[in-house]
Amino acid sequence: MKWSRDMRETSRAHPGQRLCAAIGAAGVLMLAAACASMPPAPDASLNAAKMAISNAERADASHYAGAELGEARQKLALADKAVAQEDMILAERLADESRVEAELAFARTQAAKATAVNKEMDRGADALVEEMERAGGER
Repeated sequence: MKWSRDMRETSRAHPGQRLCAAIGAAGVLMLAAACASMPPAPDASLNAAKMAISNAERADASHYAGAELGEARQKLALADKAVAQEDMILAERLADESRVEAELAFARTQAAKATAVNKEMDRGADALVEEMERAGGER
C-alpha cells in the first residue's frame, strides 16, 4: 500500500511540474526567437557612406587624401560583406566608419585646396608688391 500512496503523491505533483516545465519551455522558445531575430540591414548608414565617398571622389580626394578615401572604400566593402553574412550590427558600425573616413577625406581635400589658393594669392600679392616697389624706384 505504501507504494500506491507514493504513486498518488507523485501523480499529484506532476500537474504543477508540467505547468512549470511548459512555462520554462515557452520562455526558452521566446528567448531563442528574440535572439534569432536579425536586425534589418543598415541601408541608411550604407547609403550615407556611399554618398560621402562619392562627394569625396568628386572633390578629387584621391589626389589630396588618398589614404582616407581608400580606408573609406575598404570599410564600405567590409560593411557590404557583413550584410551578406547577416551581421547587421557590424555592418552598421563599418558603414558609419566608412562615412566618417570619407568625410575626413573630403575635409582634408577642401583644406588642401584652400591652402593652395592662399599660397597662390600670397605669391600674387608678393609679385604686386615687388612691381610697385620697382615702379616707385623708377620715379
